[in-house]
Amino acid sequence: MATIPSSDSQPIHRSPDAALPMGEGNGAFAPPPGAAGSGIEERTSQLSLLVETNAALAGALDAESVLGPILTRLVERNRLSHAWIYRLDDPAHELQRMAGSGTDGPSREIISFKEPTLVSWSAQQREAVYVPQVEKDPRCQGLNSAARCEYAVPLVTSSSILGVLDVVSDQPDGIRAATRKLIDQVATQAALALERSELYRQLRVSEERFRSIFEQGCFGVALIGLDGRLSTVNPAFARLLGYAHEELQGKHFTEITHPQDVTTSQQRVQALLEGQVAQFTLEKRYLRKSGEAIWCSSHVSLLHDAAGQPSYFLAMVQNIHERKKAEEERARLQQQLIQAQKMEALGTLAAGVAHDFNNLLSVMLGFASLARQRLGPEDPLQDSMRMIEQSAQRAAELTRQLLSFARPERQQVKPVCVGEALERLAWMVGRTFDRSIKVTVHKKGDSLWVNAERSYLEQALLNLCINARDAMPGGGALVLEASAVTLDAQQPGLPPQGAPGRYVRISVQDTGAGIAPEVLPRIFEPFYSTKEPGKGTGLGLAMVYGFVKNHDGFVRVESELGRGARFTIHLPWIPAPAPEASAGVLRRIQRGSGTVLVVDDEPLVRAFAEAGLKGLGYSVRVAENGQQALEIYEHHSQEISCVLLDLIMPEMGGLETYRRMRKFNPQARVVFTSGYSAGGILREAPDAREAEFIGKPYTLEGLSSVLRKAGTGGSGVA
Repeated sequence: MATIPSSDSQPIHRSPDAALPMGEGNGAFAPPPGAAGSGIEERTSQLSLLVETNAALAGALDAESVLGPILTRLVERNRLSHAWIYRLDDPAHELQRMAGSGTDGPSREIISFKEPTLVSWSAQQREAVYVPQVEKDPRCQGLNSAARCEYAVPLVTSSSILGVLDVVSDQPDGIRAATRKLIDQVATQAALALERSELYRQLRVSEERFRSIFEQGCFGVALIGLDGRLSTVNPAFARLLGYAHEELQGKHFTEITHPQDVTTSQQRVQALLEGQVAQFTLEKRYLRKSGEAIWCSSHVSLLHDAAGQPSYFLAMVQNIHERKKAEEERARLQQQLIQAQKMEALGTLAAGVAHDFNNLLSVMLGFASLARQRLGPEDPLQDSMRMIEQSAQRAAELTRQLLSFARPERQQVKPVCVGEALERLAWMVGRTFDRSIKVTVHKKGDSLWVNAERSYLEQALLNLCINARDAMPGGGALVLEASAVTLDAQQPGLPPQGAPGRYVRISVQDTGAGIAPEVLPRIFEPFYSTKEPGKGTGLGLAMVYGFVKNHDGFVRVESELGRGARFTIHLPWIPAPAPEASAGVLRRIQRGSGTVLVVDDEPLVRAFAEAGLKGLGYSVRVAENGQQALEIYEHHSQEISCVLLDLIMPEMGGLETYRRMRKFNPQARVVFTSGYSAGGILREAPDAREAEFIGKPYTLEGLSSVLRKAGTGGSGVA
């Protein structure tokens, strides 16, 4: 479908994984000047609606049943014409209306991707878009004649897009920014609730399937004497236990009962004989002829003779083995769902904190590097400035790991020396683990390089070391080893999914308690843990497995109870890079010339970028939002050599600003920057792939380097 641009539409980037924090900066719910009272009332009403929305969706097993009332409150409290939610049918390339409120919305129940509507555009672009004047945008079709503006927001989760929330207003002042923020949050909560509802539906279907297995199973019947011996059984009972009919006659019921269930069975039988109960049903394990235990539901009653005296026990036995396994699986899925919800909430919080923290670190790191450049080489403050820079860079690394936890994605890989990574890891664990654990590193060969994201590799190895430490509470030996190996298709060490070739083999071996054979097949499952509650999340080994798989490698485990465990990771080997490629951290400041337009909504970040760029020899213009940047660029495009553009800004995001600049000047040079990980954003914007990117926080050296890479003019190296 062809995208129909409009100068009046305002696409607004909204994070697909996280709701905007209530009361966030940039005036999210701030009242306009001179209207404090009404602003406070409006903010209170909006916050109240958010609380009601969260409560309603959190308590609803079927989110669709409460979305209508939620949209009704949204429409009534914010003077909107209507609000509709469309569910995405991806295979059919269409959106189906599932809930809504208001009387003058579109009458169509289904919107095709082929139709040039705002709803289909938002779904395909995965981007919120606001059109303040619907009569000027051909995408706003089928609206009531009184409609003034339309706002479409995709319902996005961490893994997929589920639909679109479409809102229309007939108010002269349109849909204000504060109301759009509220709509964004309602859309985020609705998307998460729909995702949870789908998981619950799958659990419910699973439960119904296994109930059907239980209800349609064949019943076995056994007649048992008062002495506990089988008198006669039907063929179904014999087949259930794998015996011939005659082999069961005369056996005592305890002989075919699992030892752990014998006592309970005898107690129930005694209560029946004593008249305490008229009958009973017991779920117990029977022993088949092969020795295999099988779960059955046994309904037992007492038969009487003509004189009214007890004569036999009648047992109706049903195979419930599959149902019991299903219950265990369902309990596991429910636990995973609970854990996933907790991790989702934690990830949302982590992403917001990391973004704000990166902006602060940008200022700290930037001005520290700027101050160091202005000091003389022998100035005693040089060391202090370097310490500030190093501390900020370490904080930035922690923040980057926090972001990767909140928004897991394939990182940009670079050559990493495994030997150096093991040395850093040994240094860290040697100073943090108990001194009763002896740490040893063995490296066989010097050319031990792999393509990986360094912090992820070190985190995966650290997780293995922590597991090893926990397995050796009384102390022991922890051995880290790396070597280069070549595996061919016939070697036993190559798994079916592995490709023959040269690998770097990294092993972490301990002398701890070892892993039980029945536990080994499940150790890489998310949330599976043998540790006590509160001492592990069950995510460490799952993270290791995910990291190795994402880097085209494989992992093996060898263990024996009482003799420790050995985890071996194989990652594809690469040749050692040229010396200059591995020394990128030693970049020097490169001066430049020309004019750079700095666009960032954070004042302190703008201040550093402006001061730093002027110190590098550039002329600088600044803008605090996308609209202001476009105005400056249109008037001064001839003199602007490059644009340093923040990706995440309110109202108009960096991508939309970039696209409008490119329409005005297809040769516009842009360097994107963001405190978030921008990999997913830029991957979904093929038109922006030729632009450079620098993550926050950045140093003066990094800024000068990326500007030169973007093609701005230069005048030597400082």
